[in-house]
Amino acid sequence: MEAVKYLMSAYFHQDWDLDGGAVSDTVASFLNERRDLVSSCADEIDELLQQDFPEGGLAAQLAEWGCDYFAGNSDQDYRQWLDEIRQQIRAALASSAAS
Repeated sequence: MEAVKYLMSAYFHQDWDLDGGAVSDTVASFLNERRDLVSSCADEIDELLQQDFPEGGLAAQLAEWGCDYFAGNSDQDYRQWLDEIRQQIRAALASSAAS
């Protein structure tokens, strides 16, 4: 989970919104700056979303990795947020493969 850990700690830290302002902008920065981690990050998000966390466990895991983004009050909110990130990453990968 090294790529996801890096994304959480380096891009969704406590001042993440000052750096980009929107989740999609923050993910776009990651896509542009850390191309070496992009493909593995999407796969790691797949793995993470397949895990069965107790309620609050996913948010706690992300926080342990340095994430300070608040997706909502439930793990389902965090799952949806991670899915949106994964979709943006996969779209970028598909776009670059088509180029």
